[in-house]
Amino acid sequence: MQTAAPMNPPGRPKGEYRSAQHEGTPVHPLVVRFGAFGDMVMTIPMAKALAQRFGRPCDVVSSGPWTEPLLSRVPEVGRVMLLSSRKAPYLLNRSQRDLVRWLRQRPPGPVYLVETDEKSYWLLKKAGITPDWICALSDLRRLPGEHATAHQLRQAAMTPAALAASHPLAGVSPAPESRPTLTDADRADCQAWLAGHGLADAPLVLFQPGNKKTMRRGLRRRASNVKWWPEERWAQVMAGVHETLPTAKLLICGSPAERGLAEDIRARCSFDGVFIATDELPIPRLLALQARAHSMVSIDTGPAHSAAAMGCPVVVLFARLEAMSSSVPISTGAPVLSLGPASPAHDVSMLSIEAGPVLAAWRGMVADSGRAGPPQAA
Repeated sequence: MQTAAPMNPPGRPKGEYRSAQHEGTPVHPLVVRFGAFGDMVMTIPMAKALAQRFGRPCDVVSSGPWTEPLLSRVPEVGRVMLLSSRKAPYLLNRSQRDLVRWLRQRPPGPVYLVETDEKSYWLLKKAGITPDWICALSDLRRLPGEHATAHQLRQAAMTPAALAASHPLAGVSPAPESRPTLTDADRADCQAWLAGHGLADAPLVLFQPGNKKTMRRGLRRRASNVKWWPEERWAQVMAGVHETLPTAKLLICGSPAERGLAEDIRARCSFDGVFIATDELPIPRLLALQARAHSMVSIDTGPAHSAAAMGCPVVVLFARLEAMSSSVPISTGAPVLSLGPASPAHDVSMLSIEAGPVLAAWRGMVADSGRAGPPQAA
């Protein structure tokens, strides 16, 4: 990575960037990650590692309405700055201008850039942050089969050139967990919501059949929709779960846009106890629900990552075999089982995954974890 003499952006006293090089001077780490919900869950260990390493909360630059409610429940995260758009012209986008202004006023510190797009670099440069303060993930070769979170933790151990003398390369051991911290209000809200629907006293098995790619315009079974799994197979798995655990309530999770998919799956179920929750799961409630759920079956999408982080046993369906090693959800004290295509020849979708192996994986997982009838404590 090239280095350059530090520049002083407008409004910052001359020499302030250099002053942070002196040993013992506090520095403020920053992560730049514009990720989907699951990406941000996988970035939590990195933020925790940086806060642990530098002794101060890690600030985050990101996007998406899920990011603030997720990261506000991570005490190691400090300020979260969100962009409404990176593609919009700078002069027409207030969030970009607010970000640059904030970066100029912010105390100096190492910047851990997870993104590779030109706009992210441009915004940092616009704020006066020079390359010798940046550790870019693109400069750290990913190892064969390395998980995305492990890759980012190695990035967190890097030191930008501006701090090389005072903060040598550091290891993180043990790796921080990805679990957010629920508030009392989160737990109370979830309990009240469950009670309002008559769900408070039953084991809860969650299902996540859709994601934003699944719900794009066009037929669900289109070839480009690699994360679509047939509705009848979801219904077959749910019937098997109901047979195994008849006292459980089966909740279909997702966003409001996924309600139609949920209704089509429920229509194929010939038993009671299936509840559609797609319109009623803001991020804090979803996290609290997953913390107390019996288990979950999900495609490879954001809620699978948060379920594993919250300690919920989860079976995850993958469309591609490579993703099973690089982005399998990281568990916090509960098993995670992943199923992918039957062979590399089918490594284009989830259609080669039959319902039987998914149900068998769920049954074996919950048997091994010892989870039976009573609901879990939040």
